Amino acid sequence: MKRIFLLLLIFLAGQVCFSQTCKTLNCVEPYDLTSVFSRFVSVVTGQNFLAEKIGESLTKKAINKSICTGKIKVNLDSFSTRDLKAGRFKSLEITGNNVNIDGIYISYFDLKTLCDFNYISHDESENYYVKEDIPAVFKIEITEDDLNNTMNSSDYKRLIYDINNLGGMLNIFSITSTSVKLKSDKMYYIVKYALPFVKRTNEAVISYDICVDEGRIVLKNPELVNNHSSSELEYFANILNYINPLDFSAKILENKDAKFNIKNVKISDKKITVDGTMTVLKDKE
Repeated sequence: MKRIFLLLLIFLAGQVCFSQTCKTLNCVEPYDLTSVFSRFVSVVTGQNFLAEKIGESLTKKAINKSICTGKIKVNLDSFSTRDLKAGRFKSLEITGNNVNIDGIYISYFDLKTLCDFNYISHDESENYYVKEDIPAVFKIEITEDDLNNTMNSSDYKRLIYDINNLGGMLNIFSITSTSVKLKSDKMYYIVKYALPFVKRTNEAVISYDICVDEGRIVLKNPELVNNHSSSELEYFANILNYINPLDFSAKILENKDAKFNIKNVKISDKKITVDGTMTVLKDKE
């Protein structure tokens, strides 16, 4: 299966597709299905149930190859054994707990495709092709610990390194560490930094509102918690949006083969809940 499809499934979370919602998705009518009789036989003989379990196991195995740690659960609903083998299925739901993929940590996710017919074909060389758009919805839960673990990843530290190189060239400052706290409906960004020719380490604590702007998670309305000037606040606010760990986590989903859109984000009980929509686009003929 295409890598983008697997990576998106790992992060996305779904909910039940109500009939009115499905009508707005431009879902295609099922086609190329085996006969009604063949599907009936596949169901009553238990062949379809067995095929679903095998498909769930294979999907779980493929996803586990792309993650470092985490528990994955897969629920696959198919039309028949032959249809599933050909890549035609009714729905796919994937849930996960305590997932770590390439240094990005997520406590919980749950995904469900939205259309009643999905089609991913393959050739003899096991190359997979998405025959029809696959829309889904998602919900993700990220805790305070998840964010801090992500900020300790090598890729995130590379962002800090880039910032420090820029600051060093201008002889301004060097970031020594970053961490976050979640409290009420705010995210508190704690940045420790060193100034040229100054031995002691300084600390800036800035609170942010988390909101969605054009489908992306952004930090807005910065407010200094400790004693710094307004000019420093503006400077840090711009930098911290650049190294926003939430936006950093979402970047792994970016791909020309999929449309990804965050709709809501909120903070409660020391965790951030994110939900939105995505569509894996069908491959060109």
